[in-house]
Amino acid sequence: MYQISIIELKLSSSIELSLFVFLGTLFAYNFVKYNYLFFNSFEGQKLVPKRIFILSCLSLIFSVYLFFSLNLLEMSITIIASFLLFLYIIPFYNKKYNLRTIEGLKIHIVASCWTLVTLILPLINTIDFFSSSTWVLIIQRYLWIILAILPFEIFDSQMDSEELLTIPQFLGVSKTKLLGIFLSLIIVFISFLGSSNFWFAYLLMAILYVYFLCSTSIDQSPYRNLFWVEAIPFLGWLSLYLY
Repeated sequence: MYQISIIELKLSSSIELSLFVFLGTLFAYNFVKYNYLFFNSFEGQKLVPKRIFILSCLSLIFSVYLFFSLNLLEMSITIIASFLLFLYIIPFYNKKYNLRTIEGLKIHIVASCWTLVTLILPLINTIDFFSSSTWVLIIQRYLWIILAILPFEIFDSQMDSEELLTIPQFLGVSKTKLLGIFLSLIIVFISFLGSSNFWFAYLLMAILYVYFLCSTSIDQSPYRNLFWVEAIPFLGWLSLYLY
């Protein structure tokens, strides 16, 4: 998603910033997925797979090093996204709640973090927050991330606590799929109006998202979404790169 922003908006990105986004994302993803195991590992219980633990620690070390090569604006966006990630994971209020457990908030925290890192961060040095086109881009990216998460929300709906009130729990699976189709139409429409040279990449991704969303079920293999849905932005980037 970050690299799509670079190509689509014709931005210049330093190798340091690109590596920082890659390594920071790698650590953040593993930390969100295995955070309770990380804490146990630090206490002497080897519960995190060794390779994942070492890779995550190395990613954290190098991303912290690269953080200091960023300018003040880039650092500020990174700190905001990291703070949201921290509150998403770390319990507060008698260690019972975090932002992830607050009713209906989970998907919006994820979408906010991804939007900050994949769009605002590469744009921050040139962005005009008073421009309507800027906010159209932000809304499009935010909706795109919501769409990307919906297949996971459906698959997890039977395992998630009812207190989370995820979109499938609130709307039901069928209406969630209709919502995803509606979001895909908005995303493609915005991309077509904003940059006709790149609408085909969004159309490709929208078709794939709608296919996997509509065929997602709670009984499927967990690797179906983890591989194919996660790969859709890569296919969008590849189509832009080859174009």
